[in-house]
Amino acid sequence: MQISDFPGLYQAADELSGSAQKHFLAALLTNLALLVVAAVVSVINYPHWGAAALQAALLAGALASSVYLATQRPERLWYSGRAVAESIKTMVWRYVSRAEPFHESDEAAKKHLLAKLTQVVEQNPGVSNKLLTHLPAQQITYKMKLMRAGDFETRRDTYIESRINDQLGWYSRKANFNAQAAKYFFITLIAVNAIAFGCALIKIANVEYQYFPTDVLIAVAASILTWMQAKRFTELSASYALTAHEITLIREQADELKKDEHLSTFVGDAENAFSREHTQWEARKDN
Repeated sequence: MQISDFPGLYQAADELSGSAQKHFLAALLTNLALLVVAAVVSVINYPHWGAAALQAALLAGALASSVYLATQRPERLWYSGRAVAESIKTMVWRYVSRAEPFHESDEAAKKHLLAKLTQVVEQNPGVSNKLLTHLPAQQITYKMKLMRAGDFETRRDTYIESRINDQLGWYSRKANFNAQAAKYFFITLIAVNAIAFGCALIKIANVEYQYFPTDVLIAVAASILTWMQAKRFTELSASYALTAHEITLIREQADELKKDEHLSTFVGDAENAFSREHTQWEARKDN
């Protein structure tokens, strides 16, 4: 399914989360870069008012980005928006697959889905009042109705291919990516700290030399550590890998799906696995 095939609420939450993520990471990266450059200016220590003014401007920019991050908390919208979007996506896949709690008649399932969407809006006031970008969009799209109207075999095969296999591939790729990123950033952090330590030792025998980049390296190391904590590479790698393994085990049941009752249970198990990982987005906003 394309993004446009999902309810307007999902599209708005997905867009809100993506935008907030970009704002958060851009502000954080700007803050760290400005601090590193300010440290470089400090080490050079050029005796001119222009150099002092430049450093003051860099620190002012770092302060402004820090104030923005502390007061606006864009990461909260990022995490909350993603939690809302994934909750809606789970509802949609249950609905189009005729799985519980949407296994009743089409009219009853429609009312139930709309009630669930309303509940999501009411339970997330900090996000729902910002979901304004797709107000005219339908909440139950033509594609959703078409998929729900398919026969058992079509719904079963579509769910396995477009949901199970798609999510398994996504979680596997993300687990590997985050594991590799954690490894490379950790190696870089150790290397920068080692070089800074070496510079400190060399300075013992050369105390009169003023241009050791120790302070710059310390700022770089602190920035790398802050970035690693913000991106949570290790945490996400473990979480994604666990979900990928769980999906693999659930997928083994696909050959046993012979009727709607089996598919409903299968979809429920799979979506519960996805939901366990998705609920962590909501928990992250308060960390």
